[in-house]
Amino acid sequence: MSIATAPRNETPATAPDSGDPAALLARTHDLSRRLQEREDFYRSVLESLGEGVLITDRDNRILYANSRVECLTGYSRAELLGSLSHELLTPKTEWPAMRRRLKERLTGKVDEYELEHVRKDGERHWVSVRALPYRNARGDIVGTIGLLACIKERKNLEFENEYLQEELRANYRAIVGDSPALKKVLAQIEMVAPTNANVLILGESGTGKELVARAIHDRSPRKAAALVRVNCASVPRELFESEFFGHVRGAFTGAVKDRVGRFELANGGTLFLDEIGEVPLELQSKLLRVLQEGQFEKVGEDRTRTVDVRIIAATNRDLATEVKAGRFREDLYYRLSVFPIELPPLRNRVEDIPVLAQHFLQESARKLGATAPRLTSANVKELQSYDWPGNVREVQNVIERAVIRSRNGRLELGLGRPGGVTSRPLRKSDSAPTAAPASLHDLKHHERAFILEALARTRGKIYGPDGAAALLGVKPTTLSSKVHRMGLKKLVG
Repeated sequence: MSIATAPRNETPATAPDSGDPAALLARTHDLSRRLQEREDFYRSVLESLGEGVLITDRDNRILYANSRVECLTGYSRAELLGSLSHELLTPKTEWPAMRRRLKERLTGKVDEYELEHVRKDGERHWVSVRALPYRNARGDIVGTIGLLACIKERKNLEFENEYLQEELRANYRAIVGDSPALKKVLAQIEMVAPTNANVLILGESGTGKELVARAIHDRSPRKAAALVRVNCASVPRELFESEFFGHVRGAFTGAVKDRVGRFELANGGTLFLDEIGEVPLELQSKLLRVLQEGQFEKVGEDRTRTVDVRIIAATNRDLATEVKAGRFREDLYYRLSVFPIELPPLRNRVEDIPVLAQHFLQESARKLGATAPRLTSANVKELQSYDWPGNVREVQNVIERAVIRSRNGRLELGLGRPGGVTSRPLRKSDSAPTAAPASLHDLKHHERAFILEALARTRGKIYGPDGAAALLGVKPTTLSSKVHRMGLKKLVG
């Protein structure tokens, strides 16, 4: 390995006669040689740096680029020299901002920022930039020296960490139970997990659709990659496209920085679209395109990106009915439901209730730092005689409240007494209709009646432990969506 050394400032032992033309010529050649050596030395230093060095003039035209810049951008030095830096290396949406930065640097400001620049092959590449004014021998600012460092890996880790922080707030639990109905579901999971087929999980709220999605992903060839979750019911209508596909800075009011969408985060892995029935009709065509072609564009960007994502969708709606009503695209429905899995409600697997209750009892006691009360046969009987409209999620909530209220090791569920727990869940004996639904229309009528009853009891409150969502054993976002769809918003306090 050769090491560049600075040329020595050699001085002849005897100065030649200044009037001798041959001596003057020799001296000029010697000076040129030493200047060339010095230039070669500094060029060697610049070429050996781990950072990219980009020197531009006052118009941001590239005067010099070292080999590291060639590596970062994918452009050869011949392509870089003479080009306008911001037009060649940054998205068009960034050009006004880059011009403002250049104007500030020409006043003497040192600028530091991070930028996702565009490589020659069209790929985006995150770099950190430190830009300094470049002065000539007289001290005049004649351009900019830019130092570029690759931060692609760090930015990817930041995006991953941002997503994982959200995931840590979610509660993934094992699928608990041994009933024939649950065994059928587990067999379906084992059957479809090794494939890349899209899966549609159907079932009432609280039956564990997210746990099934996690089990499919964990048993699939994609398990080393991320399982990215989107709750479609909690995304504001106007932000659906940004949530799915991401956006670039300035794409709309409030877009102060670039955002990576869920499809891009899930590239190589699995995307779980919970409550898929809540996706607006006008966005469903774009969702269908990604499923068919694996391509999308970020909001505010005209570049097409390609992803490889497996879709697992879930809903408590009857999508076939939604298709007939024109609220859900038929082609998207068939694309999603390649392999449907229907989760049984808890009332159809009563034999699983004792083991579920014991599981949540231990978990709640550990979380609360308390001694787990004993689950008696009377408790089990009380649990199994209840209808559980909120399914497994409601069991978890009831048990946790019971642990908090327990005294002297006694577990009081309060399911058999009005007011026994905070905002007692609705039962068949309540004032809501009790006749079995004879049709889908009747079922919707019953659902509306239960929601009206819950809102009346909670004085229009949806969120919180004493809200209507807890009363019904459903997610607050799900209930809020239903209230909006049924035209009951005026009843919400």
